[in-house]
Amino acid sequence: MPFSACAAGGAGLSFDEWYEEFRREAVENGVSAQILDSAFFDVKLVPAVISFDRKQPEFRQDFQSYIDNAINSLRIKKAQRLLKTHKKIFDEISKKYGVPAPYLAAFWGMETNFGNSFGRFFIINALATLAYDTRRPDFFRTELMKAIRLIQKGIPPEKMKGSWAGAMGNFQFMPSTYLEYGVDYDNDGYIDLWNSLPDALASAANYLSSEGWNPKLPWGREVFLPKKFDWTLIERKKTIAEWKKEGVRFAGEIEEPETTPAELFLPAGIQGPAFLVYSNFRVIMKWNKSVLYAVSVGHLADRIQGKSAFVKKYREKTAPFTMENSMEVQKILAELKLYNGEIDGVLGRRSREAVRRFQKMYDLPEDGYANASLLEFMRLVINGEVEQSELTFDEIVDLQKILSKGQYYKGPIDGKLGKTTQQGIDLFKKVYGIRSEKTDRRLLEKMKVQHLRNMENGEIDPLVKEFRRREELRLREEMKKKRELARKKAMERRRREEERKREERQKALKLQKEKKTVKPVESKVKNQQKPSTSVPGAAVKKNAKGVETKNSADKEKKT
Repeated sequence: MPFSACAAGGAGLSFDEWYEEFRREAVENGVSAQILDSAFFDVKLVPAVISFDRKQPEFRQDFQSYIDNAINSLRIKKAQRLLKTHKKIFDEISKKYGVPAPYLAAFWGMETNFGNSFGRFFIINALATLAYDTRRPDFFRTELMKAIRLIQKGIPPEKMKGSWAGAMGNFQFMPSTYLEYGVDYDNDGYIDLWNSLPDALASAANYLSSEGWNPKLPWGREVFLPKKFDWTLIERKKTIAEWKKEGVRFAGEIEEPETTPAELFLPAGIQGPAFLVYSNFRVIMKWNKSVLYAVSVGHLADRIQGKSAFVKKYREKTAPFTMENSMEVQKILAELKLYNGEIDGVLGRRSREAVRRFQKMYDLPEDGYANASLLEFMRLVINGEVEQSELTFDEIVDLQKILSKGQYYKGPIDGKLGKTTQQGIDLFKKVYGIRSEKTDRRLLEKMKVQHLRNMENGEIDPLVKEFRRREELRLREEMKKKRELARKKAMERRRREEERKREERQKALKLQKEKKTVKPVESKVKNQQKPSTSVPGAAVKKNAKGVETKNSADKEKKT
């Protein structure tokens, strides 16, 4: 067996020495010499594997670029065609494991472009190289041992080809995943994730089902957020009904019950699209921790089913964000004592939470999204060019707790130096005569000392009581003034109302008087206008009964 004499890893051992040590361990764990000889028939260090492991992508893809690369019309059409070609096996496995066929096709397309890109590295050589290397030796040593177990189960080592990281088959399973979730669906005696589509599909479905896939739910939905939104709700869980009360609107019709729990994700920050995701989204992230990968799998499954593309599209207008930039963000957060994780350039959940804490300290939208513009602001902060609180989130929480216990502050313990927190600090400084313009660690230490003294006394400091008494008196006086002002306003309103009613009564009386004086005049005018049939100059007389009679001249006229 040809071995390199390189001593770049293995705790100072040469590769030969490392191999012998590993072989002894394998034998102690029940692996036969025959299996080991078969597994390591051509074992050697592979420098290209180390290069791939060390090499990081130069730029982080923005959301829209990632989606466009992962999901295109060719991939969608090919998935739809393969679903028709292999309909029987897809339907069988989907029914058995409760994972819809479009999702299995989406994973297949994302991992190996439907079996067209398994990888070119011999798995044993790749894992042996990474196990010998010093970066993650324990992880890959375990995976190498699992790969040998697969050979024990009948998989020919020369057929075990895959990625530089040791992932294999149509769905790129690591050896440990292969052993735990692999299924011999075609019953040919061993699990073949390269050449048996039934085995590959069943194994993928078995993994997703075992991790908690819910067949009644999709992965998530695109949503729209109101203009005034509480950004602290990102990556928080609420029911659909509760999200609607927050003003969240769905991009289309949904079938999920109102009681369904969902988390809010903004993979491109507040400027990009927003999604409410269900439990299946977290299952996808167990497969691959990348948020963009999980969104891509879910959306590809939707498009395979004929659903529409995302409504909102967004491309970053800031400078490209490199892996070095991501590491710088983590370093600044660590220096500000907001982050204590690994400086690896991977902005996972812990990093996003730390970014949100930073944004909260400076009244920025708390979307947890780091890009070039945020990094530039962080540089200004760390260089002292931006006025800042020298307290970390946890320290502000401590400060608020002290203020709350001393009855200086009655607001939430949220780690934010807001107006009410500052008022409590100002009261504390006034009580104890502290001359400090900054809210810094020295002030916090003084507050802690005084708090301990108060705890020893078992009661609130008398000075605080006096300030509280004065404050209550002031508030009472203010309330008294407000009530007096309200009373005067009410009296003024009543006066105006009475004045208005009096004026209306006077107008009504005036109108009645005018009507009475107008009626006689009208009747007189009518009498004057009534036509007369009597001869002009003839006298009109009344008889004894009061009936008018014409004079003799009128009678003569008739005769």
